[in-house]
Amino acid sequence: MTADEHLAGQWREWRHARISELSRPYGWTALVAQHWLKEGDTGVVLDGLPGTWAVSDGTVLYTAPASGENLVVDGEYAVGTVEIVPGRNQTYGHGRSVPVYHGVREVETIPRTTDDGDSIFAVRVRDPRESARKDFSGLAAYDYDPAWRVPARFTPSAREDVEQVTVETGVRETTSRIGVLSFELDGRGYELALIGKDASYGVQPVAHIRDLTSGKTTYGAGRVVELQFADSSGERIDWIDFNYLTALPCAFTNFVTCPLPPSQNHLDVEVLAGEKKPEVEIDRVLTFQST
Repeated sequence: MTADEHLAGQWREWRHARISELSRPYGWTALVAQHWLKEGDTGVVLDGLPGTWAVSDGTVLYTAPASGENLVVDGEYAVGTVEIVPGRNQTYGHGRSVPVYHGVREVETIPRTTDDGDSIFAVRVRDPRESARKDFSGLAAYDYDPAWRVPARFTPSAREDVEQVTVETGVRETTSRIGVLSFELDGRGYELALIGKDASYGVQPVAHIRDLTSGKTTYGAGRVVELQFADSSGERIDWIDFNYLTALPCAFTNFVTCPLPPSQNHLDVEVLAGEKKPEVEIDRVLTFQST
């Protein structure tokens, strides 16, 4: 059995890294804009960005202007029309996508769907000056409590992509279900649907929950905790440590599409562990207008 002092010490180091992560130059809190494109769009001018944008056969295209400001795509100024490959540049790895900059700002595209199942793309802008001006040293969390490190059992299943409702009305995000995590709290059994995030090192299992603290002492749209596989095959998880719960990115910025947790992940208990809600609440303004 791992000693409590060790568990608490590891958590303190992680907590420091978590606070630092929130101030990264191109992290979640650097987001300053989220534009939307749909299939068939052509010659679209996006506020604050150079050139024009289009979507053709599921491909996001940027056409450089004849002169003036331009995007730097994978280290070189864009010439003519180039593809801006969607990806998760700043989170879990980004597949084929490459770094894209407009001055000091980073530009990325992400795929989403509408409630009707149509494909859409967001063009997001991150500005390091935005994250640099913010102070997260006061972001509170419950003290580490080893009682919230709970034995668990993972039952893997065939990967299933689900178009999950998000905080951005009318927009859905693909979440990949990879199985069920079973555990007990106060003698009662619970089962969570787990998400599998594609990362450069493999699949990262994530639990996304709401509980009776949500909207009170913790963020209302829920919290997430990254889990660890106990084997190389990705078929065993031994623990869920609720002390590592963090607020979703939408707790810190308006320019995201955080999925809402599935109903089976709503726990009818107070999880008095993990990150509390930020002192400053985001006044959410929708960026997507359904046509």
